[in-house]
Amino acid sequence: MKFLPYEDVPLYLAMNGKEGEYIFAESATLSVNQPLSISRQIDDNIIQICEYGLGENMTYTPKTFNQDEGFFVTLGPTDGPPRPLATSIKKIEKDSKITFPNGKHLYFSVDIYPDGHDYVIPLYSKSGNWNLTTGEAQSGYFEPLYKYVSSGPVRGEMSVNFYPNTGNLKNFFNITGLSDPNIYPPVDEERITGFLGDFTFDNVYLKSFSFSLSPNSVSQASASFDVYGSLGHVDGLTDNYFSSDLYDQQSVPHGQNSEIVGTTSFDMEHPVSFNYSMNVDRSVRYEAPNINSESTVGLVPERVSKQSSTISLSVEGENLNPDILSDGFNGKEANVKIILKDLNYQGFEDNSNNVLNTFTCSGVITSQSLSVGSNGYLNGSVNISQSIQ
Repeated sequence: MKFLPYEDVPLYLAMNGKEGEYIFAESATLSVNQPLSISRQIDDNIIQICEYGLGENMTYTPKTFNQDEGFFVTLGPTDGPPRPLATSIKKIEKDSKITFPNGKHLYFSVDIYPDGHDYVIPLYSKSGNWNLTTGEAQSGYFEPLYKYVSSGPVRGEMSVNFYPNTGNLKNFFNITGLSDPNIYPPVDEERITGFLGDFTFDNVYLKSFSFSLSPNSVSQASASFDVYGSLGHVDGLTDNYFSSDLYDQQSVPHGQNSEIVGTTSFDMEHPVSFNYSMNVDRSVRYEAPNINSESTVGLVPERVSKQSSTISLSVEGENLNPDILSDGFNGKEANVKIILKDLNYQGFEDNSNNVLNTFTCSGVITSQSLSVGSNGYLNGSVNISQSIQ
């Protein structure tokens, strides 16, 4: 494995494993995590010596130890019954120290992997001419390595900053749309699949998407995704991506020709910039796992359903209406359409598509503001919000 440069780590997204698109990303991050915890009882690291030997008498009799002497002990309370080492323990390493009261110590002779049948174990003493009283033999403390179990699903996040263009303005960046317009009922729960470099993911859902545009500039967008399940790795997955359409000429939205339609309803005749964002809340359902199984049931969701979506639009321009926020109890409605266009070159293959995509926000005005500086003009700003259930 070597450090890979930016150009050798492409991002590819698709709907549910179908044919997808390479994303012209400026940056991308992908991470997953799994919450783990140990499952143990408070006395799982306490040793009680029932008897020296193989458990024939079940009566504790103090033993005088010799230096470097090895011996077997039967575990359990005084006079029995025997009790094995706790199965919450993954491993007890050889030479691990057992600390008894009054500064007395014994040591494990071998590595031990408790399986519920460890009633008799080998120990040894590093010094001689001493013993453990009945009470002391019931209170040995040691530090094992515990088993860890999942306390939640495998989950993570992916975020990407990219340039929206004719190659990637697809439905996986449209929270309010449907990946398949023919499905019924019209509820989109399609997962997103893809890869970042040679690292693959199979259960990704869009959480937020936003972009902005201002005069004489291209549009840059950002998106974040919820990631479920672990990542995969396929050697050489992106070896031939240089021959893909990622390097074809693409049309990019530009502020010169793009339009904002509908701002006159709040007395803004000359909008100069905007920021458009969409966010979604989802409900995740898991099947109850079998803790004795090696399957991924309970780690990967059975269903990820869309609960609600919110569209927010902020528009800046030369003016605003001071009476907007007092326009009745139901608020002032606004219907704004964003028409993304490229430079609409004539006689060229690239950037000659004119209209690339259209986004709408039909909601209510939630806030407005004014600003002015010594080196500029009075600017008005209006925020519009639309909730989609």
